[in-house]
Amino acid sequence: MNKRIKITLIRLIAFSATLILGPAAFAQRDIGVGEVNVQRDVVPVVTRSQDGEALNILKTAFSIHGRYRVANSMQEASFAIQVDPVGSNHSTLKIFSGIPERLQYTTQVQGESRRNSVLRAVDLAIYKTSGMRGFFGGKIAYVGEVGRGMEIYYRDFLFGEGKRLTSHGVEAVRPRWSPDGNYIVYTSYLSGFPNIRRIDIRGQRSEVMVDFKGTNSSARYSPDGTRLAMVLTGPGNADIYVGSSLAKGLKRVVNSNGLEATPCWSRDGREIIFASDRNGGLALYRGSAAGGQFSHIPTQISGYCAEPDWNHADSDLIAFTVGVGNRFQVATYRFSTRKSEFLTNERGDGIQPCWLNDGRHLIYTSRNGSDERIVLFDTVTKKRSILSPSGLGKINQASFLPPRG
Repeated sequence: MNKRIKITLIRLIAFSATLILGPAAFAQRDIGVGEVNVQRDVVPVVTRSQDGEALNILKTAFSIHGRYRVANSMQEASFAIQVDPVGSNHSTLKIFSGIPERLQYTTQVQGESRRNSVLRAVDLAIYKTSGMRGFFGGKIAYVGEVGRGMEIYYRDFLFGEGKRLTSHGVEAVRPRWSPDGNYIVYTSYLSGFPNIRRIDIRGQRSEVMVDFKGTNSSARYSPDGTRLAMVLTGPGNADIYVGSSLAKGLKRVVNSNGLEATPCWSRDGREIIFASDRNGGLALYRGSAAGGQFSHIPTQISGYCAEPDWNHADSDLIAFTVGVGNRFQVATYRFSTRKSEFLTNERGDGIQPCWLNDGRHLIYTSRNGSDERIVLFDTVTKKRSILSPSGLGKINQASFLPPRG
């Protein structure tokens, strides 16, 4: 095994500082999918708003989505999307089509803020014109490096509104949202050893949840929010445990002579997938979240497969990080065909994939030297768009919270 990959495996297990790894006011009718006969089913749209910030959001969102492109006029567009903010937390959405133009749909959209209402209006426009789930109204939790510390933040999907949630000046890694958006669990070195902590977003309080002797890491909520999976070492190897959402009643569900890492859940919460070096190189395994036998996933793409994430819109598909020579890239594996496929081709590394709620897009960390950014990737058109501004510094380990309602 490549020396760098060996070192990376150790870091993955230990999680060190260099870890790489409202109802409609008026609606005429559902308008269905527009004409999509150009650019591999890309829908051309015109974006409009009387508000400068809202117009910038619309242009950005429809430019980076992949299913759409921003057109200059209705002569080349299937739809015109107009969003105008109203008051402090509402926006009016109007969708037009045809020449001469006809109003096909209109409604008011409520958000948590003025900006959020615009993002949610974009999501509704996407649903009305393509039938796809929107994700721009969601939130991204991530790790930002500040001096020698690594702090937890969250922002909206286009990295506008958000907050810094920790100020401990130590390593904080692997943030994961609870499904209701009220909590983020993460691993912290505040005590000098890796413990699992929980942030209450409503009060921005951080508290210890798991502090057993050894390493406590990789906590992740089940899709219904009632359970947590995590990696604990205790006196032995790094094994996977499952307990309640408060980390009570913990049960070891994966026990081997190897080191286990980064568990993720199936959509129904019955299964987990994790990385393990039990048979030599780092590989992926699948089995019941209640324990028992776990089967090797035959990715046949690399001797280093880590950081799996299960697509909850398409349970046949997972994304994961693979070692390729001296670099790392994001790949997918489909269970029905037993085939893997590379998604990224970063000049540096592509790591830490996280699926979005539409099952078509994911976000991941792009790392090139000292630069680390969050990237949006459309798995259909292969469109790659950097989300996090360079002015925010090194950002990694993104966790996505879908928009609610």
